[in-house]
Amino acid sequence: MAAATGSPSSQPWWSSRWFKICLSLVLLAVLLYKTDMSELSHAVAKANPWWVLIATVGYVASQVVSCFRWTMLARALGFNEPWGHFFGPYFTGMYMNLFAPSTVAGDIGRALFIGGQKRKALAFTTVLADRGLGFIVLSWIGAIAILAQPGYRLPRLLYYAAWIIPPATLLGWMFGPPLAVRLFAPGNRWRELVEHDLAPYWRDVRLLSLTSLVALVFHSMQIITQVFLAWALGIQTPAAFFFIFIPVVNIAGMLPISFSGIGIREYGYMYFLAKIGVARHTAVALGLLASAVVLVAGLTGGLVFLLWKAPIPTPPVEDVKPATP
Repeated sequence: MAAATGSPSSQPWWSSRWFKICLSLVLLAVLLYKTDMSELSHAVAKANPWWVLIATVGYVASQVVSCFRWTMLARALGFNEPWGHFFGPYFTGMYMNLFAPSTVAGDIGRALFIGGQKRKALAFTTVLADRGLGFIVLSWIGAIAILAQPGYRLPRLLYYAAWIIPPATLLGWMFGPPLAVRLFAPGNRWRELVEHDLAPYWRDVRLLSLTSLVALVFHSMQIITQVFLAWALGIQTPAAFFFIFIPVVNIAGMLPISFSGIGIREYGYMYFLAKIGVARHTAVALGLLASAVVLVAGLTGGLVFLLWKAPIPTPPVEDVKPATP
């Protein structure tokens, strides 16, 4: 049964690597077909390489900040290894995500490393918490930016979401874990996981405040790198507008239907930038540069993978139980 479950044939067709690659290629092909290629090539060729370089360095630096956030979340659950113990798996996971069907492969890889043989489930929980917190903070950034800048003609759905997301996530944090505990009987492993092992994630207000602040810095850095890329192309638009559409596009790119968000990102940039008068070919050029920066950042994880010497993880003393006579 287990073998059948893990076989490639049992996976949904839309989650396969080849479907995602093909979808990204189709989206790009349609987009490029409807775009003046000579103008697009001219826009990319005129891009200021220094701003592109600054954006790339800033994007990689933002990943270092993200790694620091994951370290904070992991240490709250008892993973007290040095910071370098998390740096290697994090960037190696970025590299793995370039070639895996989704970000799950890289996440599983870094969880397995820090968890060793004894705490794999708990380690994977730190990765889920890292992803979840980042998603919530990104949603808040977009929601606040949408409500604070009402002058743009955005779809009504975005305004509804902007009003709903902040209170919904706050209520979910306050009442979600206690309700989850009540679903399981006392002594159930899942109840113990939520009630005891994961208690810092819903009881430690200081931890959540600090990690949310770090997530805010991380996402702000990533959004600012897109502003730098816009400057590289000569796009003169209010930087505050990027805090509206970049979160929306990034959230759409998280859907497990494309390869690293390629195709979806370019369409999103074209749609939103058209609302402020940016030409189609320029918007597509910005999307292509953004995708290139994401790929280059992932390749830096490959350098870490090649150069970083991973120590053999050893389980902590408290995980080793004495044999019963």
